[in-house]
Amino acid sequence: MIIPKYVAVQANLESAKTAFADLKYVEPILNLILERKELSITAGLEVLGYKPDVAQTIFNLLNHIGILNSRIDTGMDVEFYSLTSFGRYMLETKKESQTLVQPLIPFFLTWLPLKLFLKFLLENPGADLEKIRGTLGDQTMFHTKEAAKLLNAKTFRGGRRPFNEMAVENVLSKIGEYLGLTYTEKRFGPYFLTPLGKYVTDSIDMLNFQFKNLDTSYAAEKLAILDFAGKGAKNLIVFCNQKQKEDIKKFVLNVEENTAYRMRINYNLSHFTAVLSTDSAFWAFADVFSNVTYDPIKVLEFNTKVLDYIE
Repeated sequence: MIIPKYVAVQANLESAKTAFADLKYVEPILNLILERKELSITAGLEVLGYKPDVAQTIFNLLNHIGILNSRIDTGMDVEFYSLTSFGRYMLETKKESQTLVQPLIPFFLTWLPLKLFLKFLLENPGADLEKIRGTLGDQTMFHTKEAAKLLNAKTFRGGRRPFNEMAVENVLSKIGEYLGLTYTEKRFGPYFLTPLGKYVTDSIDMLNFQFKNLDTSYAAEKLAILDFAGKGAKNLIVFCNQKQKEDIKKFVLNVEENTAYRMRINYNLSHFTAVLSTDSAFWAFADVFSNVTYDPIKVLEFNTKVLDYIE
């Protein structure tokens, strides 16, 4: 299985600080956060019996899959978490017969590391930890180092994350088993998809992909530009503000000086950020998918501006 270069980088970003994922700890956190507007790490520690690593990794995981938002109170130097609007709606409208974790299944299936793990098992049933690490992990490590050079960014600790030993054994396989999508008889594999897992994985969409702003050193719009360029696209449209425009221009100049990539970029000033390519054979039908933005805000305005541009 070959992972697109910058999708591999995004998978690395989306797995930051999630070295452990026992989902039995999720429900107590969700129960408490449903009662309150926000929840601090300290409160999370209390409800989980003062297990700091467990609390932090559960908060990080729920943040990655889009259930929680986070903010830092600089005055108190405390990080607070709150449910996203959609996350709260899903939990408050669940059926009485459902556990709190069941409505989260669609959220987990949008999490890139899990999607890649499931896709790999579909193509390689019975893969063990060594094969996953040596195939997916090596690609992630190599592409992240390569991207770091182009972005002048820091490299990550954790090497083959999210497909190293700790992440596969303690995060991906545990989530897969908890959701009834995977099973294994031993800690290090071999791993298999369940019948439900095969059905679900067949329907996973790897094309409708969004880069996320998870690390300022790996800006989503820059990863998107690199991803398009790496796939051979030369004509791009970038929606951004003036400050971003100047930064992106410098970035593109550096990329072209250090790679074989060549791009023609049309900049459109906006207070939302998005990158599209007009090289696609489907560009004529772009109005159908013009809400695919790399920043999940102001979709209506995004559609309007893109459609104005197309027309």
